[in-house]
Amino acid sequence: MPGVFVNYRTGDGEWAAALVKRELSARFGADQVFYASQSIRLGEDFSREILSGLRRCEVLLALIGPRWVNAVDREGVHRLDKPDDWVRREILEAFDCGLRVIPVLMDGIDPLREADLPDALKRVARCQYLRIHHRSDDLDLPRLVDELVELVPELVTPRPAPSAPRPDRPAEGELRSPITEFRQALSEPLGLSVHERVQATAAAALELLTESRYPTSGHLDDSELPAALEKRLTAYEHDMAPLLRLVAIGVRSGDRRHDELWTALVERFLRPGPQRRGAQDVWVNASSYPALLLTCVIGVAAVAAGREELLHRLLCRTSATSADGRSTPVLRELALRNVVDPRLAAALPAWGGAPPHQALSVQLRQVLSRVFFNVVDGASFDWAFADYEFLRSLLELHDAPFSSLGEFAVRLDHDDSVIYQRNAARLDAESALLRAGAFGGDPGNVAGAWRELRQATRARYS
Repeated sequence: MPGVFVNYRTGDGEWAAALVKRELSARFGADQVFYASQSIRLGEDFSREILSGLRRCEVLLALIGPRWVNAVDREGVHRLDKPDDWVRREILEAFDCGLRVIPVLMDGIDPLREADLPDALKRVARCQYLRIHHRSDDLDLPRLVDELVELVPELVTPRPAPSAPRPDRPAEGELRSPITEFRQALSEPLGLSVHERVQATAAAALELLTESRYPTSGHLDDSELPAALEKRLTAYEHDMAPLLRLVAIGVRSGDRRHDELWTALVERFLRPGPQRRGAQDVWVNASSYPALLLTCVIGVAAVAAGREELLHRLLCRTSATSADGRSTPVLRELALRNVVDPRLAAALPAWGGAPPHQALSVQLRQVLSRVFFNVVDGASFDWAFADYEFLRSLLELHDAPFSSLGEFAVRLDHDDSVIYQRNAARLDAESALLRAGAFGGDPGNVAGAWRELRQATRARYS
């Protein structure tokens, strides 16, 4: 029977190993997950049972914590150098048996480097990895499950159904990855179930974004505000995670049939709530964060898919409507400074260290990198994110005198030709972006916005 072997080092991430074991057992069944401390019964031969369990699996998850590379024994010898180290033995046995080895990096540690590993384990550094962070485990763990379902479909065992199932539906009792089902829906000729699935997921997210959970009233001391704001923004990220993943996949597919769906979603999340007495600006502004996340996902996916006309439709033709009926384009409504004050963003505990005008941009890139895992590869995602921010800033400067400069602007200050050259084809008179109406269709307006962007960059980062 295929299964998943959880490999971890005692004292270096048991919390993650326990979470992974619990999540996989709930989805695939406890008999499909080998977790040494619970899968080996009292009195059984530890060595024999581990190797036997390993050989029955198809995937080994290597949980990599901060001490994984440099852990030493009582004599000061690196554990990974010792042939009898069980973490090492299990990984090498997995390679020998042809298992897929997936490193799972914990809490933001750097990817493994071959130079830091013994010769026998250098191969681990070349394996594509996943990340799990204790602050985003409710996003990271479902993504891990989805990937395993697609990599090893045999993990999911269909149960006999009383009647033949419809071809577009799983058999009764069959466990299917929501992502797998959504990708199948995208391939359907009419694509109707795409709308159903996205709207249902959006409704579930909106049910969480209530005043009772996210009150806009109440005052905190200046010393308490950064931690409270960070906690709220993190909660928004968690609540939006399932929807963001579907939208990233849907937009990246390049299917134009659903463009209205994506922009309608943004408007749906920007609908004004009831006015509350005593509402504080910081909380009212932060309530736009779910819509900002959604807009960034659509924008980055549109850039990655070469859908510049969708980018224009999203930022310039999609609007937020205020309680008094006024309409404001998303480009201005969701300017970064309007969602999180840069001075506050730089003060948030986990965001500290970034200059004020970069802090929110850095956080968005980190959140979206998890959303786009296995949707857009790592280097392509970094380029798409930077290009999206660059194009958004140019469009903002064409519309108004102030731009939401992000992390990309630091690179722009060092060498302002690279990012412009990479986007030159998107900004000429025949490009889809200008033909859709961006910059009034005039390359001269692009040149003007570009001059202002360079001036703004020098003023803020030089």
